[in-house]
Amino acid sequence: MKRKIKMASRYFSLIIFFCLVMLAYASKVKFQDVRVMPGDTLWGISNKYLKDPRRWPEILKYNKLPSNNPSIALPGMILKVPVKLIKEEYRAAKLISYSNRVLFRRRSAAAWKDVFKNMDLYKDDTIRTGNDSLANIRFYTGERLNIYPNSMAVLRPPRKKDADVHLLSGGVRTERATVVTASAKIIPKTRNTEFGAMVKDDLTTLVQVYKGKAQVEAAGKSVTVPAGFASEVKFERPPSAPVKLPPSPELSFNPKLKKSSVNVPKVRMKGSRISVKVSRNRLKPKNVNTNVNMNLDSKEMKSLKVKDVITIPNPVQAYHIQLAKDPNFANIVYDKKHDVFEEVDLREMVPKGVYWIRISYIDLLGFEGKFNKPTRITVK
Repeated sequence: MKRKIKMASRYFSLIIFFCLVMLAYASKVKFQDVRVMPGDTLWGISNKYLKDPRRWPEILKYNKLPSNNPSIALPGMILKVPVKLIKEEYRAAKLISYSNRVLFRRRSAAAWKDVFKNMDLYKDDTIRTGNDSLANIRFYTGERLNIYPNSMAVLRPPRKKDADVHLLSGGVRTERATVVTASAKIIPKTRNTEFGAMVKDDLTTLVQVYKGKAQVEAAGKSVTVPAGFASEVKFERPPSAPVKLPPSPELSFNPKLKKSSVNVPKVRMKGSRISVKVSRNRLKPKNVNTNVNMNLDSKEMKSLKVKDVITIPNPVQAYHIQLAKDPNFANIVYDKKHDVFEEVDLREMVPKGVYWIRISYIDLLGFEGKFNKPTRITVK
């Protein structure tokens, strides 16, 4: 009797262990939702969506169905299907959030339509953002994509081999996604790679790496760009050697700023007003008497064009402000770049309330550095 109880106990333990292993496995599986339409059968869905229709029994593992007969019509429901089983053309991305007006266009369609939150986006769909518009997308395979204002991007373009995004215009910031443009291909080389890409009017591509490292390919050549560096790729030309990005801004709420540890501008916030405290070192602007010691806060300096200022101590031409309702910046409410000499009053930009703010610098070449650590503020 004791022997039977012991064997039963071992058998029960094995069952528990097997169940735990299956739960752990299931928790690592990435799923995509597939909506059942009237008249659909499990066999029909498998033929349409699965790379190998014979693997339809795997759908049964993760869904409670009224029958395991694949030829019986299913009731209206949403099936959880492992992403790895789904054909490439049906693998979707999810629109996590967006601000202002963002449009999308399906593959082979002519009409543009308004997006909606949590919608599915598919291979060869195109996203277009307008002025002050943003779109945040997550691929089911884990890559993240932020599409900046005045941009157009094609998701998983079939005509671009091994690419997640074809950036036609504007700019994006992404984690782990491969991006192609008219002049370059940017490939993440580490699992945590995060970079930005921008296409200029002359089709020049600017690549900025914030984490990890990325390989930039163009005109049969390639360079590896590490974190904190950037590369410029002119149309039909090889990529430039890596250039160091501007440092992260220092945000101060103290109007009496101390000298910075590095010789770069500081961002000062007084109440709801934001300005950049620039070094008072002597400038060397074009067509200006270099013997004159000019204060950057003076009216004379403000009248100069930023592009005419050539100075190593002050390599910043603009700063980029983002405001969000959450510290992860999933819900961005303000996103704009400002001249380094421009003071911004947030009360004129957003309603009163509590926000999170982050800022980055843009240098004279147009490269944008890494955002500083998000800070919680109140706009009164």
